[in-house]
Amino acid sequence: MPEEQYHKTYLEEQLPVELREQLRADNLDPTHLPTYEYLNSKGFETRGLNQAVKRHYGDEMTLHKFLKEQGFGYRGGEEWPTTHPETLGLLNGYRDSRKNRNGDRDPTVATMESAMRGILHTIQDLHGTSNLLHFARYEAADEKYEVNEQVEEVIDTIKAEKSDGAAENYIRYWKDFYEYAAVRTRIDHNPVMEVEGQYSFDYTPQKDRQPVADEQIRTLWETLKHLPEREHLSEPVANLADRHGLQEWQVMMMTLIVLGVSVGPRASDITRSSCREHWVLDENPHIKFPVRKNLPGQVPVLTHPEFLQAYIDYMEATRPNWNGKPFPSKESEKGSRSAKTLNNWLKALCIEANVELDDGRYPTLQNLRQTWHNQYLEVLRVNQVRLQLVADEQGTKDEDQIDISYRTAEEERESIRSLASRKFEELLPLSELPAIMANTLNESEYYDKQTDLDEF
Repeated sequence: MPEEQYHKTYLEEQLPVELREQLRADNLDPTHLPTYEYLNSKGFETRGLNQAVKRHYGDEMTLHKFLKEQGFGYRGGEEWPTTHPETLGLLNGYRDSRKNRNGDRDPTVATMESAMRGILHTIQDLHGTSNLLHFARYEAADEKYEVNEQVEEVIDTIKAEKSDGAAENYIRYWKDFYEYAAVRTRIDHNPVMEVEGQYSFDYTPQKDRQPVADEQIRTLWETLKHLPEREHLSEPVANLADRHGLQEWQVMMMTLIVLGVSVGPRASDITRSSCREHWVLDENPHIKFPVRKNLPGQVPVLTHPEFLQAYIDYMEATRPNWNGKPFPSKESEKGSRSAKTLNNWLKALCIEANVELDDGRYPTLQNLRQTWHNQYLEVLRVNQVRLQLVADEQGTKDEDQIDISYRTAEEERESIRSLASRKFEELLPLSELPAIMANTLNESEYYDKQTDLDEF
């Protein structure tokens, strides 16, 4: 028999030594728990190692559990999930400062501790380090942008896993930690402060967020379509018109409304999206969202893909240096207008159209997302009712049998897409491009006006 590659002696004596040497070579904390991705990239074959630890130590054992027993990563009895000395000292000092200088009570301190532990766990899972100072120090501009991207990954993960209220706490305490540390050690920049402008937080639980009513959506849309014809503009819209040009802003806002209502993205999805890379506007139009934990990575465009294609063509034609972002910004390092800015634009439109939620607040992109969610669920219910009616007519007890026997997965998707498209087109009727786009593009490539007249 061939000699076993991962025997117990190797696992207990050689593997920890090799792993710590590799971590030191990469300037990482030699006691942190590396991710499987990191291990595989460094030649540690995690599938074989995982099978070996199960073989030698039982089916309940995993590679990560085994490495923790060998001294890697956070062990439950530790106060902070880090072994980095400077990070430990600063965390303890930060906690004491909040107690003694801010007068934080024990429940507030406990919330802060929980938030910072969550930050450390997420950082370790994503980036294989528990050194918080790693993100606040850099030697060259490229390094600064790299750590900013890593911080964005951490915040994206936290936002996907936590409620907006909890996520905001995590990020607020993380940012505040760097402010505390800045007068005590070398801090080249506050990375959380650098990227937080891209994020907005709605503290209402997802299930309690009010969708924008159908009639309100139509009011916003009709206001937008006829914006250049309005004699008097509200102050917020007038200010935006002075800054961007009224017709330019109209086009951008129509794009934002189409995205918000027919695709339902989060604000951070929009700011990260690239029209060139992620918008697929063919016979099966959809948008790809590459960084979306616990959410679909590809979402169908349920209405007006032709308008979105026209928007891309318009941007290409009128902005020679366009970076491909849906709402580009030369001032932003990431090249996109922030989530806060997009919500402010939506608020301005709501003021112009006199649209408010039941509690008097103005809708945000989160409320548009809830509208999309509710409308799509309604379409799914209608589709299920159709199947039940067919089952009743054919004497079949189970509508699932109809689905399985007579409809392929593609036919099922097409049926749902067709129902959804009709529903969303009723909310956002459009048969021509805005004037400024029509003057730049060949409108007949996107909308057939003769067909519209014939149908009328």
